[in-house]
Amino acid sequence: MASISSPGIGSGLDINGLVTSIIEAERAPTSNRLDFKEATFQAQLTAYGSLKGALSSFNGALNSISSISSFNSVSTSSSDADIVTADATDKAANSSYSIKVSNLAQAHTLVTTGFNSVADVVGAGTVTFKFGTTVYDKDSDSYTSFTQNADKPTKTVTIDATNNSLEGVRDAVNNANIGVSASIIYDGSDYRLTYTSTDTGAASSMEVTVDDASLSALEFNSTATNLEQTLAGQDALLTINGLAVTSSTNVVNEAINGVTLNLKKAQLEADGAVNVDVARSNSTVTNAVQNFVTEYNALLGIMNELNRFDADTQQGGILLGDSVLRSVGGQLRREVNDTIEGLASNYQSLAELGITTERDGKLVIDNTKLDAAVASNPDAVGYLFASAGQLSSSQVSFISSSNNTKPGEYAIDITQAATQGAVTGETFGYTGSIVIDGNNDTLSFTVDGKQTGVITLTQGTYSGASLASELQARINGVSALKDEGVSANVTFDDTASNEHFVISSTRYGDASKVNINSVEGSGFGLSAGAGIAGLNVAGTIGGQAATGSGRFLTGSVNADGLKVEILDGTLGAHGTVSFARGIADKLSTLIDGMLDSKGALNARIDGIEDRIDGIGEARETLGGRMSALESRLFAQFLAMDQLVSQLQGTGNFLSQQLETLPTIGARKK
Repeated sequence: MASISSPGIGSGLDINGLVTSIIEAERAPTSNRLDFKEATFQAQLTAYGSLKGALSSFNGALNSISSISSFNSVSTSSSDADIVTADATDKAANSSYSIKVSNLAQAHTLVTTGFNSVADVVGAGTVTFKFGTTVYDKDSDSYTSFTQNADKPTKTVTIDATNNSLEGVRDAVNNANIGVSASIIYDGSDYRLTYTSTDTGAASSMEVTVDDASLSALEFNSTATNLEQTLAGQDALLTINGLAVTSSTNVVNEAINGVTLNLKKAQLEADGAVNVDVARSNSTVTNAVQNFVTEYNALLGIMNELNRFDADTQQGGILLGDSVLRSVGGQLRREVNDTIEGLASNYQSLAELGITTERDGKLVIDNTKLDAAVASNPDAVGYLFASAGQLSSSQVSFISSSNNTKPGEYAIDITQAATQGAVTGETFGYTGSIVIDGNNDTLSFTVDGKQTGVITLTQGTYSGASLASELQARINGVSALKDEGVSANVTFDDTASNEHFVISSTRYGDASKVNINSVEGSGFGLSAGAGIAGLNVAGTIGGQAATGSGRFLTGSVNADGLKVEILDGTLGAHGTVSFARGIADKLSTLIDGMLDSKGALNARIDGIEDRIDGIGEARETLGGRMSALESRLFAQFLAMDQLVSQLQGTGNFLSQQLETLPTIGARKK
């Protein structure tokens, strides 16, 4: 802009006002047009944001019913919840059970003799805990036997000068996290250390041995019962429909398929049985379908508002006629009205459930027809919505699918069963007992690539089965294995004249391996060497070669990504898996694509944002043009002002000169 100190002095005109008016008159049409465009684009941006939000919200509702488990709900009831309650999964059958609880499971508890103070020194050395079944008569202090539980690792706690007090032993045991809870109880005259197994049940009783006489107060085994047994490890005893059932815990989850019984209190012999009813809740299926319709209609309501046209006011929605909005609506309607392929069930479309489309695209439910469908086959209704595989064989379990899996029915055929890696010991002269002493009590293994380091067996005389339990407990007690989820099974084959040990990984497949790294001495058929690695399952899905990993088989081609687990070791046909993408799964996949960063919605939003940025640039251009025009106008008006000033000066001079001239009359005189 030109620098003018006092424009208009020469001419007497309001040049600043004139220039401002001219500039505003020149700017207004373009500025108003840009403002209108920006307001329109911002409104469209907001509308697309509302559409994305509505799609995202609907997708969240879809995710909750894309799994068949969302449609499976089983309710339970108990006639006496103080005695027993129940929980159930979708695998539970509709039934009633008569339950009577005679014993609750309890944990084994051992207590030391009294100490004067928690700071009293107990001793030093190692304390070893084994878990198993103890036969012990407290009244006669008769320790008959201990049978080790091979599934519970043997653990050792070191007691030294840093933790040799009563409270130090307590803390050392608790910090070791070995399946034993230690505490100190003051009985009114003495302090007593208690050990309680963290697991209930007879097979979780503790055997406690020490390697130094100073710790003898902590022993409880066949040679020394210096700890007092205050509570015996005890299984829960109950009857279900008159059948006797034993459980190591008060949560009984294996007696009835799909049902977990929670035992609360033991009953007297004279008490009556508790009735537990299990029933499939069809209302869960109905509610899931109704919620789907509600959420879909909410989405359609927002889309219809964006695309509406009011004939009375002649006003349209922000996205009236928008191609992207039309495309979104069209794709949604096609999926909702489509027939689902690959379903091995009664219902293959929403119309068969009594769900139809109105003129505005929203869904309406014939509740009578829906209730009848749910009552007839609730599983079929669930499969219409969820993505799942229906199996014809109980020896196959459906695991998952991928976006590439095509709907259809696929035959499963197994040509190689999955196996576990194992090492088999040699036959040895088994006489009914095996002596473990200082000459043969150490071994080391590698299981699934994880080394145990040297493990030391408890010295003593074992049967083949009890030594297998000791070996398994020692191997599985190694932290390096436990931390990686690696474990082993040890069995003793007592076939006459062919007695031998077998050590196997609990994993299946080619990653399953057991090697014996070292063995001290001999005497029970184990020697250093590599075992035989496991095999992956092999076979076909839908006639096409599938990829095996452990017991899992994953399909290819049309069954690409279809993953099943083979639960048995037999070869040959294993039935079929019928895979279908239900409506909820298909819609969810569709909306994921719509909301993708490279999808049409985001492309349109990016385009609008670019246009808004372009309006900002146009404003800057307009501003520059107006600034140049203003400078030019000021220059022109300044030149005019100066010219007028000069003309006024000349006029004034001429007026002065004329005034000095004598008049004509005066000259005549």
